[in-house]
Amino acid sequence: MPTIYSGTNDGWAACGIISGWASARNHAGSLVDSNNSSDSIAVISFKGFGTSFGLRRAFFEFDTSGISEAPSEASINIYGYSQKSADIILVRGTQGSPLAAGDFNSLHNCSTELGNSDGSGAGTLAGVSGLTYSSEVPTWNISGYNEIALNATALSDIASLDTFKVCMMQYDNDYLDITASSMVRTGNYWADESGTSKDPYLDYTAAVTATDNSVFFGCNF
Repeated sequence: MPTIYSGTNDGWAACGIISGWASARNHAGSLVDSNNSSDSIAVISFKGFGTSFGLRRAFFEFDTSGISEAPSEASINIYGYSQKSADIILVRGTQGSPLAAGDFNSLHNCSTELGNSDGSGAGTLAGVSGLTYSSEVPTWNISGYNEIALNATALSDIASLDTFKVCMMQYDNDYLDITASSMVRTGNYWADESGTSKDPYLDYTAAVTATDNSVFFGCNF
């Protein structure tokens, strides 16, 4: 299977710790880190003291300009690090380059849903067209790669987009818009890690193009 390693424009963007779940989830973004080799908290959702909340989302990008036909299958592979309590999901990102704090909400076609955040599911992203790239990932390996299968939406975007942008976000609270009641977090290695042995990468199987090699004998046309 061909492999495409992520570009170094990966990292996390966050809203920090602020009052109110809805305000945190639909925040414009106030923190960013795109220069670390690894982070123990790349994705996080938590409730702090009183009514304070924090969220962090991870972003990756892959050069898919050489792919013109949707692969028959593909996966994003992310090497885990340190923390593994947050279930995650992959969605389509729209982040810029370089990654900035304002990219916290750079999620495809999500402005209405994020604006509807109420902590009870009114702002769930589960039905957003063209957004979701994977199923929920409920387990996380912190000493090896986590292979995350991509769905048909992602396969189509790999072929149509020159830069395939992915956001990894916490599932149970952030993606579904359910107020966090505790802290959950997941960590990973980034492309800034020396070498490529722990770098995020995209694996795909090229689609097989059908050819018609039929030979007709004894036919009168």
